[in-house]
Order: sequence, then C-alpha cells, then structure tokens
Amino acid sequence: MGGGSGSSSSSSSSSSSSSSSSSGGSWSDRRLKTDIRRLGTSAQGIPVYAFRYIWGGPMFVGTMAQDLLAIRPEAVIETASGYYMVDYDKLDIAMISLPEDASPLTAEAVMALATRAARIRSRGSVQPAM
Repeated sequence: MGGGSGSSSSSSSSSSSSSSSSSGGSWSDRRLKTDIRRLGTSAQGIPVYAFRYIWGGPMFVGTMAQDLLAIRPEAVIETASGYYMVDYDKLDIAMISLPEDASPLTAEAVMALATRAARIRSRGSVQPAM
C-alpha cells in the first residue's frame, strides 16, 4: 500500500475482503462502509472515522474519500468502477485495523494510534494494516 498516484487507476472488485488495492490506495469511499462513527480530526484537518466495510471484517480507522475531495483532492484516487480510494501516504494519519477487543479504547486513543502509525509509516519502518 504505498505511493499511489493521484490519477485514475483500475480497481479490484468492491466485494474483495481487502481494504487496499494494487493501485496503491485504500478503499475509502463512504458507499463501501458501514457502522461509521466520527472520532475527530487529525492535526492537518483530516476527518477521522471508525468503520467497517460492507463486506465484513474488522473495524478500521481512517478517513472518507468524499471528505477529502474538498480539502485534499490530491490524496483521492477515482477508480474505473467509480468508487474512491485514498493514498494515505499523503495524509498525517494511517488507516489501521482494530482488534475485536478495542471497543474500550477512547476516540482519542484510537486517533493517537492512527497518527502514530502514520509517523512510523513515513519512516519506512512498517506498512499500514490491510
């Protein structure tokens, strides 16, 4: 998941169980998410949410591409299918998956995890969770 361009790219099927695609972005289209809960805003003004994908799986923390179209359009990738992806390398947060036992975490703690993951990613130490 890294280094996606801001141009249109082909997509994999939206029924995939993965949160990312070979195009270098992560599925971040609001239409592909459910159980959406706003957690806050990153230091760079990026709205941050907890959500699940409509095809199931764990809870994730990330952003919505539709929000970024107005404030950070260079981070949004429109796929051939019409769904949006986000190049998280251009943001100050990383998309992370949460373990099932994460429900006691506060919104502030989850935001801190996403921010910390972005800092680690920017140093090239780890890849964000998929």
